[in-house]
Amino acid sequence: MIDFNFISPTKIYFGSNKEDLIGQICLEGGYKRVYIVIGQGSVKRNGLLKKVEDSLTASNIKYKVLEGVRPNPTIDLCHKGIEEARIFAPNLILAIGGGSVVDTAKNIAVGYFYSGDSFDFNLHKVKPTKALPVGVILTIAAAGSELSTSCVIQDDKKQIKQGFNDDIVRPVFAIENPKLTYSVSKVQTAYGIVDIMMHTLERYFNYSSENEPADGFAEALLKSVIKAAKVVMKNPTDYDARAVIMLMSSLSHNGLTSIGKNGGFFVHPMEHAVSAVYPDVAHAAGLAVLFPAWAKYYVNYDVDKFDKLARNVFDLHKHDKLDNAKAGIKEIEKLFKELEMPLSFKDLGINNPDITLLTNIITNNGTKIIEHPKKNMDKEVVEAIFKSCI
Repeated sequence: MIDFNFISPTKIYFGSNKEDLIGQICLEGGYKRVYIVIGQGSVKRNGLLKKVEDSLTASNIKYKVLEGVRPNPTIDLCHKGIEEARIFAPNLILAIGGGSVVDTAKNIAVGYFYSGDSFDFNLHKVKPTKALPVGVILTIAAAGSELSTSCVIQDDKKQIKQGFNDDIVRPVFAIENPKLTYSVSKVQTAYGIVDIMMHTLERYFNYSSENEPADGFAEALLKSVIKAAKVVMKNPTDYDARAVIMLMSSLSHNGLTSIGKNGGFFVHPMEHAVSAVYPDVAHAAGLAVLFPAWAKYYVNYDVDKFDKLARNVFDLHKHDKLDNAKAGIKEIEKLFKELEMPLSFKDLGINNPDITLLTNIITNNGTKIIEHPKKNMDKEVVEAIFKSCI
């Protein structure tokens, strides 16, 4: 384990009807003007936004609403939000939704104090130094952005989807009521489960020492999510299963499963390229296609780690390590099939993927690699993984 600093200051209000406390929470935090960011209308249709507005009004808190965040959120709406926020002058950005809404709120929060294009943060041209505080009422358990430092936004015109990480955008609070996810569709629930698993698995395959606590956290999290997934897909209103998935969403992306480790993501950058070029592709759907392909390529380079995953998460104990490792990958594919996830570009509705373009985006025309402790992902590797998804 390496030396590290760890911070996870987000206060979680977890449980049934905790969203009723939003007015009180804002008063306690001194938030008198709240800029609310929502998606494409579901929180209006189900009455949640009205409940929040009533709570804020009862606490004499002014608010304004920005509507229209889509999956794979765009910088254009962030720009609109920044302009509106500067006129309204809030002291809190409140995201009501899932990861796309939260990330939009984060970009607005840092863009509010920045004179340039707020996509500069995502392009890593500048580092944010000041931000409005962000609060979250979570409605979809998936991205984990409610506890993370991450903010992923895309520019459709430039076909770029990229994120930045900074503690300055970590939300100050997150309200998590599992009942708010009861109405989430089967496919969106499955997307969330995949996203949670991928945030955990990609950290898991970074370099580890022999007895790495983060790996133990990751294995326990994966087992809990997989068990809950099998329950919730049959009974979408099972409170305990929904609660597990919601909490694991947060813990999968707050740094706990990489504490004491170095490294980044391997599959996420590839998926970001896919959904940047093909914006109709849901983030988790792309991950479901790409991760098994990545795993099948890398299992020969990292047999021990894949074998460990198979033993400790899927309780597989074949004598030959490589056979066991490959069996673990098959279990992941089996789960994805049970979740009715796509497993190829064709399943994503992409019959003729532009492999050259996707590869060049990832590798900056062959000049950039994704570091991996066993074998770096250069242009040849990335291209081979993309091709195997056809």
